[in-house]
Amino acid sequence: MKQGKKKSWLKYVLVFGLIFFACWYERNFLAQAAEKIRKLPDWTIFIIIVLSLTYLVWEGTIIWLLMRQSVKHYSWMQGVRCSFVCSFFRTTTLGSGGGVAQMYEMNRDGLPLARGAGLSMVQYIFHKVSITLYGLIGFLCLLFAKDESVSGYTAFLAAGIGLTALITAALLLVTACPSFSNWGFLIAERLCHGKWQDKRDKMKAQIDSMQEESLRLLKHSPRTAGGIFLCDFAKLTCWYLVPWFVLSADLPVSLWQIVCITAAAQMLAGVIPTPAGLGSLEFVFLMFSTKIVGAAEAGAAMILLRCAVNIIPLVPGALLALTDRRKKKGSRECPAE
Repeated sequence: MKQGKKKSWLKYVLVFGLIFFACWYERNFLAQAAEKIRKLPDWTIFIIIVLSLTYLVWEGTIIWLLMRQSVKHYSWMQGVRCSFVCSFFRTTTLGSGGGVAQMYEMNRDGLPLARGAGLSMVQYIFHKVSITLYGLIGFLCLLFAKDESVSGYTAFLAAGIGLTALITAALLLVTACPSFSNWGFLIAERLCHGKWQDKRDKMKAQIDSMQEESLRLLKHSPRTAGGIFLCDFAKLTCWYLVPWFVLSADLPVSLWQIVCITAAAQMLAGVIPTPAGLGSLEFVFLMFSTKIVGAAEAGAAMILLRCAVNIIPLVPGALLALTDRRKKKGSRECPAE
């Protein structure tokens, strides 16, 4: 337990240390980007806040669609509330606590923990597949239009898309093909011994639960699965619109171009291993966007995109999480009649 806490603290120190160093090293660039943000009209900031919160509403709709298959009385508002709370924990734990928080919220609303783990993993698979499809569509649109933003990055894009496709294919096989995962666990059974065997058994239980939920969804509720994909595309569009609203305030940039660049950047950023995606999305987005707009403008768009993804949801998520904690504390202090 102490070793786990030590690793957690080291992760925070490393991440925030790197962020501090990057901010100090690029202080002139960030100052220019901040000046661009300061000059944005108030309505632009308002729209970005609305888009950030709307993303979580779509995320809550997905949770509702998944939960109502098992818990009939589960309401849409409960799903939206769950998405806000989970977003708060996802950000404050650098990505590691979002899934646990969602399992806890689902369990509190009547779903067993094992099934909650399975549903959370199914939701994650849908999310990753949607990012891949959206990003691939965006990249192909830029490629066929011979857009300047992707020129000169053919090798990087080919490698990134190939790796993304492999990861997505593996996720889909594990999700919907039990024989594939069973074959992998047969190999792991021969290789894993001691403490690794316990980890393998826990992973197998989680994957079995995920496969059960995913196969139930695809076989018995294909329309629900289609609805989840549509919601995923809608919520991602909320994120991808943020840079366009920032850049279009001063520059005549095309809506489809900026949305495609952002979608392709997030798809490729997914193959760069960083905690909660911090740094990877910024790197790829700036690499593409600075070829069509100024560095300061691209930096301003990226800063506000990161705010929409991580910072803005913190306030309502924290308030809901704090309310839950007070309710739980109050129920413990009140004696049963």
